[in-house]
Amino acid sequence: MIKHLVTRFEAARLDLQQRELRRREEAAIARLGEKTLADGGGRSGRLASLSADAAAARGRLQAVASGNGKSASAAQRQRIEALELRLHQIHLTAGRLALAMPPTGAENEVLAIRAEMADAASERDRLRGEGHRLAEETWTQVRSWVSPRAPGLTALVVAWWIARSYAVSHTDAIMTSFGLSLSRRGYHLVSLPTDTVLVHYGLPLVVAAVCAYLAQRVAGRVRATVEEVRARSSEATRAAAAARLTAADERRDARDPRVQRAAGKSR
Repeated sequence: MIKHLVTRFEAARLDLQQRELRRREEAAIARLGEKTLADGGGRSGRLASLSADAAAARGRLQAVASGNGKSASAAQRQRIEALELRLHQIHLTAGRLALAMPPTGAENEVLAIRAEMADAASERDRLRGEGHRLAEETWTQVRSWVSPRAPGLTALVVAWWIARSYAVSHTDAIMTSFGLSLSRRGYHLVSLPTDTVLVHYGLPLVVAAVCAYLAQRVAGRVRATVEEVRARSSEATRAAAAARLTAADERRDARDPRVQRAAGKSR
Protein backbone atom coordinates (compact mmCIF):
# COMPACT_ATOMS: atom_id res chain seq x y z
CA MET A 1 0.00 0.00 0.00
CA ILE A 2 2.79 2.43 0.91
CA LYS A 3 4.65 1.57 -2.29
CA HIS A 4 1.48 2.20 -4.27
CA LEU A 5 1.01 5.63 -2.65
CA VAL A 6 4.65 6.53 -3.28
CA THR A 7 4.28 5.50 -6.93
CA ARG A 8 1.21 7.67 -7.34
CA PHE A 9 2.97 10.59 -5.69
CA GLU A 10 5.96 10.25 -8.02
CA ALA A 11 3.66 10.08 -11.05
CA ALA A 12 1.90 13.27 -9.92
CA ARG A 13 5.27 14.95 -9.38
CA LEU A 14 6.31 14.03 -12.91
CA ASP A 15 3.05 15.48 -14.23
CA LEU A 16 3.92 18.79 -12.60
CA GLN A 17 7.44 18.54 -14.00
CA GLN A 18 5.98 17.98 -17.47
CA ARG A 19 3.96 21.18 -17.17
CA GLU A 20 7.04 23.12 -16.13
CA LEU A 21 9.04 21.62 -19.00
CA ARG A 22 6.34 22.58 -21.49
CA ARG A 23 6.44 26.13 -20.16
CA ARG A 24 10.24 26.17 -20.50
CA GLU A 25 9.98 24.71 -24.01
CA GLU A 26 7.59 27.44 -25.08
CA ALA A 27 9.87 30.13 -23.65
CA ALA A 28 12.89 28.56 -25.41
CA ILE A 29 11.03 28.42 -28.73
CA ALA A 30 10.05 32.07 -28.32
CA ARG A 31 13.68 33.01 -27.65
CA LEU A 32 14.76 31.01 -30.68
CA GLY A 33 12.19 32.81 -32.83
CA GLU A 34 13.28 36.21 -31.51
CA LYS A 35 16.90 35.37 -32.22
CA THR A 36 16.02 34.13 -35.71
CA LEU A 37 14.08 37.27 -36.54
CA ALA A 38 16.86 39.45 -35.13
CA ASP A 39 19.35 37.72 -37.42
CA GLY A 40 19.41 39.72 -40.67
CA GLY A 41 20.64 36.90 -42.93
CA GLY A 42 18.71 33.98 -44.34
CA ARG A 43 15.24 35.46 -43.92
CA SER A 44 12.81 34.83 -46.72
CA GLY A 45 9.18 33.97 -47.26
CA ARG A 46 7.27 33.41 -44.04
CA LEU A 47 10.18 34.48 -41.82
CA ALA A 48 10.47 37.79 -43.66
CA SER A 49 6.74 38.41 -43.12
CA LEU A 50 7.03 37.53 -39.44
CA SER A 51 10.03 39.84 -39.11
CA ALA A 52 7.99 42.72 -40.51
CA ASP A 53 5.06 41.90 -38.17
CA ALA A 54 7.39 41.74 -35.19
CA ALA A 55 8.98 45.08 -36.06
CA ALA A 56 5.54 46.68 -36.42
CA ALA A 57 4.31 45.23 -33.12
CA ARG A 58 7.50 46.29 -31.37
CA GLY A 59 7.15 49.81 -32.75
CA ARG A 60 3.54 50.13 -31.60
CA LEU A 61 4.51 48.74 -28.18
CA GLN A 62 7.30 51.29 -27.78
CA ALA A 63 5.01 54.10 -28.92
CA VAL A 64 2.27 53.16 -26.44
CA ALA A 65 4.78 52.67 -23.60
CA SER A 66 6.58 55.95 -24.24
CA GLY A 67 3.33 57.91 -24.67
CA ASN A 68 1.88 56.71 -21.39
CA GLY A 69 4.88 57.37 -19.16
CA LYS A 70 4.41 56.23 -15.62
CA SER A 71 0.64 56.91 -15.47
CA ALA A 72 -1.11 54.36 -17.68
CA SER A 73 -4.83 53.70 -17.60
CA ALA A 74 -6.37 50.24 -17.48
CA ALA A 75 -7.23 50.35 -21.18
CA GLN A 76 -3.65 51.29 -22.08
CA ARG A 77 -2.25 48.51 -19.90
CA GLN A 78 -4.56 46.03 -21.63
CA ARG A 79 -3.34 47.32 -25.00
CA ILE A 80 0.28 46.86 -23.90
CA GLU A 81 -0.47 43.32 -22.72
CA ALA A 82 -2.19 42.55 -26.03
CA LEU A 83 0.81 43.83 -28.01
CA GLU A 84 3.22 41.83 -25.85
CA LEU A 85 1.12 38.71 -26.38
CA ARG A 86 1.04 39.38 -30.13
CA LEU A 87 4.82 39.75 -30.19
CA HIS A 88 5.21 36.56 -28.17
CA GLN A 89 3.02 34.64 -30.64
CA ILE A 90 5.09 35.95 -33.54
CA HIS A 91 8.27 34.77 -31.84
CA LEU A 92 6.71 31.34 -31.19
CA THR A 93 5.73 30.97 -34.83
CA ALA A 94 9.19 32.01 -35.96
CA GLY A 95 10.80 29.59 -33.49
CA ARG A 96 8.72 26.66 -34.77
CA LEU A 97 9.66 27.56 -38.33
CA ALA A 98 13.32 27.69 -37.31
CA LEU A 99 13.04 24.22 -35.78
CA ALA A 100 11.72 22.89 -39.09
CA MET A 101 14.73 24.31 -40.93
CA PRO A 102 18.17 22.65 -41.14
CA PRO A 103 19.92 22.71 -37.75
CA THR A 104 22.21 25.62 -37.00
CA GLY A 105 22.95 24.99 -33.33
CA ALA A 106 20.61 27.71 -32.08
CA GLU A 107 17.91 25.14 -31.41
CA ASN A 108 19.99 23.09 -28.97
CA GLU A 109 18.21 24.50 -25.92
CA VAL A 110 14.80 23.47 -27.26
CA LEU A 111 16.05 20.03 -28.22
CA ALA A 112 17.57 19.51 -24.77
CA ILE A 113 14.28 20.46 -23.10
CA ARG A 114 12.38 18.11 -25.40
CA ALA A 115 14.74 15.27 -24.57
CA GLU A 116 14.15 15.94 -20.87
CA MET A 117 10.40 15.96 -21.51
CA ALA A 118 10.64 12.60 -23.29
CA ASP A 119 12.56 11.08 -20.37
CA ALA A 120 10.05 12.44 -17.87
CA ALA A 121 7.11 11.14 -19.95
CA SER A 122 8.71 7.69 -20.20
CA GLU A 123 9.30 7.56 -16.45
CA ARG A 124 5.75 8.80 -15.78
CA ASP A 125 4.26 6.10 -18.01
CA ARG A 126 6.37 3.47 -16.26
CA LEU A 127 5.22 4.66 -12.86
CA ARG A 128 1.60 4.71 -13.97
CA GLY A 129 1.89 1.15 -15.23
CA GLU A 130 3.50 0.09 -11.97
CA GLY A 131 0.78 1.94 -10.05
CA HIS A 132 -1.96 0.07 -11.93
CA ARG A 133 -0.20 -3.22 -11.27
CA LEU A 134 0.15 -2.44 -7.55
CA ALA A 135 -3.50 -1.38 -7.38
CA GLU A 136 -4.58 -4.67 -8.94
CA GLU A 137 -2.37 -6.62 -6.54
CA THR A 138 -3.75 -4.68 -3.56
CA TRP A 139 -7.34 -5.24 -4.70
CA THR A 140 -6.63 -8.95 -5.16
CA GLN A 141 -5.20 -9.20 -1.65
CA VAL A 142 -8.13 -7.28 -0.15
CA ARG A 143 -10.65 -9.41 -2.02
CA SER A 144 -8.90 -12.63 -1.00
CA TRP A 145 -9.04 -11.44 2.63
CA VAL A 146 -12.63 -10.18 2.53
CA SER A 147 -14.28 -13.00 0.54
CA PRO A 148 -13.81 -15.78 3.14
CA ARG A 149 -14.87 -13.38 5.90
CA ALA A 150 -17.89 -11.90 4.07
CA PRO A 151 -20.49 -13.64 6.31
CA GLY A 152 -18.80 -12.42 9.49
CA LEU A 153 -18.35 -8.86 8.18
CA THR A 154 -21.97 -8.72 7.02
CA ALA A 155 -23.19 -10.00 10.38
CA LEU A 156 -20.94 -7.46 12.12
CA VAL A 157 -22.48 -4.52 10.24
CA VAL A 158 -26.08 -5.71 10.59
CA ALA A 159 -25.72 -6.62 14.26
CA TRP A 160 -24.02 -3.29 15.00
CA TRP A 161 -26.84 -1.35 13.38
CA ILE A 162 -29.58 -3.29 15.18
CA ALA A 163 -27.82 -3.27 18.55
CA ARG A 164 -26.94 0.42 18.26
CA SER A 165 -30.54 1.35 17.45
CA TYR A 166 -31.81 -0.72 20.35
CA ALA A 167 -29.23 0.67 22.79
CA VAL A 168 -30.04 4.27 21.89
CA SER A 169 -33.79 3.77 22.23
CA HIS A 170 -33.55 1.73 25.46
CA THR A 171 -30.66 3.42 27.24
CA ASP A 172 -32.44 3.81 30.56
CA ALA A 173 -33.61 0.19 30.68
CA ILE A 174 -30.16 -1.16 29.81
CA MET A 175 -28.40 0.98 32.41
CA THR A 176 -30.97 -0.02 35.04
CA SER A 177 -30.53 -3.71 34.21
CA PHE A 178 -26.78 -3.35 34.80
CA GLY A 179 -27.40 -1.59 38.11
CA LEU A 180 -26.20 1.79 36.86
CA SER A 181 -27.76 5.00 38.03
CA LEU A 182 -29.58 7.33 35.67
CA SER A 183 -28.49 10.37 37.69
CA ARG A 184 -25.08 11.78 38.42
CA ARG A 185 -25.19 10.86 42.15
CA GLY A 186 -25.82 7.12 41.82
CA TYR A 187 -23.52 4.21 41.03
CA HIS A 188 -21.52 4.43 37.79
CA LEU A 189 -18.72 2.50 36.22
CA VAL A 190 -16.95 5.76 35.43
CA SER A 191 -19.44 8.62 35.14
CA LEU A 192 -22.90 9.16 33.68
CA PRO A 193 -21.65 10.45 30.26
CA THR A 194 -19.04 7.70 30.00
CA ASP A 195 -21.55 4.99 30.97
CA THR A 196 -23.96 6.33 28.36
CA VAL A 197 -21.24 6.18 25.68
CA LEU A 198 -20.42 2.60 26.71
CA VAL A 199 -24.07 1.63 26.38
CA HIS A 200 -24.45 3.41 23.02
CA TYR A 201 -21.22 2.16 21.45
CA GLY A 202 -19.42 -0.43 23.58
CA LEU A 203 -22.35 -2.77 24.12
CA PRO A 204 -23.40 -2.81 20.43
CA LEU A 205 -19.79 -3.46 19.49
CA VAL A 206 -19.62 -6.51 21.79
CA VAL A 207 -22.92 -7.83 20.46
CA ALA A 208 -21.81 -7.27 16.86
CA ALA A 209 -18.48 -9.05 17.51
CA VAL A 210 -20.24 -12.08 19.02
CA CYS A 211 -22.71 -12.23 16.11
CA ALA A 212 -19.89 -11.92 13.60
CA TYR A 213 -17.97 -14.76 15.29
CA LEU A 214 -21.03 -17.03 15.32
CA ALA A 215 -21.91 -16.19 11.71
CA GLN A 216 -18.36 -16.93 10.59
CA ARG A 217 -18.36 -20.25 12.42
CA VAL A 218 -21.73 -21.24 10.96
CA ALA A 219 -20.62 -20.18 7.48
CA GLY A 220 -17.44 -22.23 7.89
CA ARG A 221 -19.41 -25.31 8.93
CA VAL A 222 -21.81 -24.86 6.00
CA ARG A 223 -18.92 -24.36 3.57
CA ALA A 224 -17.16 -27.48 4.88
CA THR A 225 -20.38 -29.51 4.60
CA VAL A 226 -20.99 -28.33 1.06
CA GLU A 227 -17.43 -29.20 0.06
CA GLU A 228 -17.78 -32.63 1.66
CA VAL A 229 -21.04 -33.31 -0.17
CA ARG A 230 -19.52 -32.18 -3.44
CA ALA A 231 -16.50 -34.40 -2.88
CA ARG A 232 -18.74 -37.41 -2.18
CA SER A 233 -20.84 -36.62 -5.24
CA SER A 234 -17.73 -36.40 -7.41
CA GLU A 235 -16.43 -39.66 -5.97
CA ALA A 236 -19.76 -41.37 -6.62
CA THR A 237 -19.83 -40.02 -10.16
CA ARG A 238 -16.32 -41.32 -10.81
CA ALA A 239 -17.23 -44.71 -9.31
CA ALA A 240 -20.35 -44.97 -11.48
CA ALA A 241 -18.33 -44.03 -14.57
CA ALA A 242 -15.73 -46.66 -13.70
CA ALA A 243 -18.48 -49.27 -13.19
CA ARG A 244 -20.04 -48.45 -16.55
CA LEU A 245 -16.64 -48.72 -18.22
CA THR A 246 -16.03 -52.10 -16.55
CA ALA A 247 -19.44 -53.40 -17.63
CA ALA A 248 -18.82 -52.25 -21.19
CA ASP A 249 -15.49 -54.07 -21.20
CA GLU A 250 -17.12 -57.25 -19.87
CA ARG A 251 -19.85 -57.13 -22.52
CA ARG A 252 -17.24 -56.65 -25.22
CA ASP A 253 -15.23 -59.59 -23.91
CA ALA A 254 -18.38 -61.72 -23.85
CA ARG A 255 -19.19 -60.91 -27.47
CA ASP A 256 -15.69 -61.71 -28.76
CA PRO A 257 -15.90 -65.58 -28.41
CA ARG A 258 -19.22 -65.66 -30.26
CA VAL A 259 -17.76 -63.61 -33.04
CA GLN A 260 -14.75 -65.93 -33.27
CA ARG A 261 -17.00 -69.06 -33.39
CA ALA A 262 -19.19 -67.55 -36.10
CA ALA A 263 -16.10 -66.75 -38.15
CA GLY A 264 -14.83 -70.36 -37.76
CA LYS A 265 -18.11 -71.88 -38.91
CA SER A 266 -18.21 -69.66 -42.00
CA ARG A 267 -14.74 -70.93 -42.95
